[in-house]
Amino acid sequence: MTGCTPQGGPQVVPAGNQVPLQEVPCEATGTAARPPALQVTASGPYTVEKVVDGDTIRISCNGTSTRVRLVGINAPESVKEDAPVECGGPEASTYLHSLLDSQQVFLSADPAQGVRDKYGRLLAYLWTPDGTLVNKSIVEQGLAEATGYGKSFAYSEDFTAAADQARKSKAGRWNC
Repeated sequence: MTGCTPQGGPQVVPAGNQVPLQEVPCEATGTAARPPALQVTASGPYTVEKVVDGDTIRISCNGTSTRVRLVGINAPESVKEDAPVECGGPEASTYLHSLLDSQQVFLSADPAQGVRDKYGRLLAYLWTPDGTLVNKSIVEQGLAEATGYGKSFAYSEDFTAAADQARKSKAGRWNC
């Protein structure tokens, strides 16, 4: 993991995961303080350059603008070429904008998911400086589904429970 700065602190294995989370291979670009409640291995902070849609952002990674795909979720489409805008897609994107525009984030990779997806995007869990796990938050709002695309992922139990609750309360996309 060249280019990562160890953040110290204990490695915590999220429920249902066999392997601790890992730092992502990028040099930090932000100045935010690490959230005191963040008890997992995470790198950063990184300045969010752009929110692409409800499950993808851009950060500066080793001097290059790099897409980051949020692990464990799938938000409805809102900007994909040759695909219709899906119910809840614009709302998911708006929600990520409200959390991340001009903000800094901390990232962790999930070894079970790999570091990058087939499109070359970094795969990561994102935390805000106040300790919010962005991936879970968007699921709790009913604006994304919990999924590992057939692979295990560290927060599967937490995300699935959050998605079930959002579905039951008809939050976000579950009200379409």
